[in-house]
Amino acid sequence: MAYVELAQLVRYEHVQAALDSPQFAAAMSKLAADDQRRQQADFTLTDLDGTPWTLKDLRGRVVLVNFWATWCPPCRKEMPDLQTLYTRFKEQGLVILAISDEAAGKVRPFVAEHNVTYPVLLDPGRKVNELFQVEGIPKSFVYDRNGRLAAQAIDMRTQKQFLEMLAQAGVP
Repeated sequence: MAYVELAQLVRYEHVQAALDSPQFAAAMSKLAADDQRRQQADFTLTDLDGTPWTLKDLRGRVVLVNFWATWCPPCRKEMPDLQTLYTRFKEQGLVILAISDEAAGKVRPFVAEHNVTYPVLLDPGRKVNELFQVEGIPKSFVYDRNGRLAAQAIDMRTQKQFLEMLAQAGVP
């Protein structure tokens, strides 16, 4: 497990590490395979208003998929930045899909209280969480207009860091 954590830091957090170890090489290979699955991922989930959202149908737009929960302090901390970015770039084709595995009765009042206007999707069976190999939150994945996985984050991000991720997908 320590090798996987190190590999995640190297792959996703731009930490430099030189390690000639079969365990580290295996961990890097596992992350590459996970990313390939995420690249091919497609899902349909319903938002709090009952509208279905399908990832592949959003080609032509930049999509930021964010896994979060109401009980998660880092998730709550990054939500205002996500809201600011959504308001700023939605007319340029940015879609934010916030995915929670919690019940609608818990998510709906939280979203209303925090004035979240981007789509919040429910994943009650955790099928999409499993598809994306989400074990800890928050996690974010950015797809460019061609549906290519352009950037991802394994932990909380600031607005500046989200902007850097969006830039990799072609959002100014």
